[in-house]
Amino acid sequence: MKIHNILVVSAISALGILGLAACDDMLNVNAEEVVESSENYQNVYDADNAIWGLYGKFAKLAEDVVVLNELRADLMDVTSNATADQVAISNNTADESNQYCDPTPFYEVILNANDILYNFDKMLAENKISQENYDPRYSDVMAIRCWTYLQLGIQFGNVPYVTDPIESIDALDNQELYPEISLDQLITNLISDMENIPTLEVNTLSSFYGKTISNNGESFYLNMQFINKHLLLGDLYLWNDDYVSAATQYKAYMDEDDVSSSKTQINNKVSGWVWAGTNEPRFQICYQRYKDQDVTSYRNMWKEIFYRGSTDVGSSANVGLQDEMIWMVNYSGTAESTSPFVKLFANTGVGEYQLRPSVYVVDSLWETQVQQSNGFVFDGRGRESSFDSINGQPVVLKYLYDYYTTTTTDANKTIHLDYYSIDNPYTQSGKWFLYRAALLHLRYAEAANRAGYPRLAYALLNNGVKTNFDWEKSDGSSRADKEGVQYTSYPPANDSTAAVPYPAPFYLDARQNDAPYTFLRSPWRDNAGIRNRAFLTNIETPDYVHDGTNDHNDSIQWIENALIKEAALECAFEGNRWGDLLRVARRQNKDGKGSVASLMNAAVSHKFNASGGGSANITDANLYLPMKK
Repeated sequence: MKIHNILVVSAISALGILGLAACDDMLNVNAEEVVESSENYQNVYDADNAIWGLYGKFAKLAEDVVVLNELRADLMDVTSNATADQVAISNNTADESNQYCDPTPFYEVILNANDILYNFDKMLAENKISQENYDPRYSDVMAIRCWTYLQLGIQFGNVPYVTDPIESIDALDNQELYPEISLDQLITNLISDMENIPTLEVNTLSSFYGKTISNNGESFYLNMQFINKHLLLGDLYLWNDDYVSAATQYKAYMDEDDVSSSKTQINNKVSGWVWAGTNEPRFQICYQRYKDQDVTSYRNMWKEIFYRGSTDVGSSANVGLQDEMIWMVNYSGTAESTSPFVKLFANTGVGEYQLRPSVYVVDSLWETQVQQSNGFVFDGRGRESSFDSINGQPVVLKYLYDYYTTTTTDANKTIHLDYYSIDNPYTQSGKWFLYRAALLHLRYAEAANRAGYPRLAYALLNNGVKTNFDWEKSDGSSRADKEGVQYTSYPPANDSTAAVPYPAPFYLDARQNDAPYTFLRSPWRDNAGIRNRAFLTNIETPDYVHDGTNDHNDSIQWIENALIKEAALECAFEGNRWGDLLRVARRQNKDGKGSVASLMNAAVSHKFNASGGGSANITDANLYLPMKK
């Protein structure tokens, strides 16, 4: 690792995520006005400037994170234009010389974070920042460091763990000073780091909080650019098999969203209803009411998750991107802020078309899903949404909505991309999708399932809380007063008693009532479930999952596998796949299902089998990448 001069300087904000030229003076730092590190930290504006610079370095991780997590796994494959390094990553034959085995970009973020944390402590000691201003800023930087370390551990296994400020990455080569630690130990350390930060709450004191800025003809809402600490800690607990703690953090985020927004009972609930022509669907796939047999009434709003910009925050009456997108990095298309995904995926314009969807994810997953009512066989989250055929070639489309010209021509307002009309092929703006509501629900369901609540996981996966906990009376009739049903619960003992609620953090209230009963509009009343939002049938489920005729652990493992499969359909190419497979393989290894390497090999081999045979060739020796020194 041969990168020097890693310390953050004030001027680095000019080279940040968006290549910003913002309205506030603090965002208008001249790149030539570089000052020494010791002079950087004089007040809260310098502190925020350092954080923004850290995010500028963080944004450069996008290609490595997506390539390593998707190309190593089963949903992405190489094209004939791929580099030798990309082919080796896909085939699990990479050596230390591979560009993707170089941890330098990750350690640049980590070591910059260490420097910032050190200087924040110094500022606090010297009364240059108050405790109130220190707490959220310190917590933000620690969270970015922990997220980056987790990615390193997922890919490389054993990694040098350093928390001190050092001026050169070369120092990490000294094993006596910075010995490598295992992924298990790393996760333990990261949990401790996150549990001990001053606050998990959003940094509303940041100079960037609530700001909308413009650059290169586009506007960007900055709140979506910053990591959510509850969700990171939840993910760390999930990796550590601490399911109740993981669910507690996920639920804390969802509960906080209810009370902090004017749009209570809507945000991040994966909501859905049939489009009636007036009320807008919420990122769902649907047909006009009473016309679900007519493909011309098909309306795909799910793809707008990746089309809408960060300033699309909605209102109390209409859905906005914040109803789905939690964490998203924007690239403005300037020289300092170019999306790496155009080069990787586009096969027109300036794209180099190096990577594509695997045959497996297209033919064996998306194109086998069955829609409700009409029985049409395809998944609207796949074709013309996550991928499409352009010039006869399968293309990863999810990252190219800002690249192609967008049209909306049909009566149902479904957006379409004109693959042969690129307004400015040299302006490569785009987005990096890091966390959204569907991913949150899948991980919360994963935690709930392993904690012993597979029915809750099934509900979130399929058609929602209300439907799956609407307990009937003994004669099969419905309960009129919904006070006793429609919340996550154990079945009522008899017709005259209420259901017994699940304990926190697994209690979700989906009750909805009108007169003459108690008026209820509960937070989860419109929860549609992941598959129902995509207008797909429930997964075909063995009887023992529902009626308990087999060992309870069998139900849990079956649901877990179904959740991970659904994560492929819903979140393909978003940089989670290798980590999802590895987390479950580590867990099922403890269940006695096989070695981690053999479980990973079986999962990833789907890609090779579907494209003409072969194996992923994952062994204990290459389960983790060799780290370039």
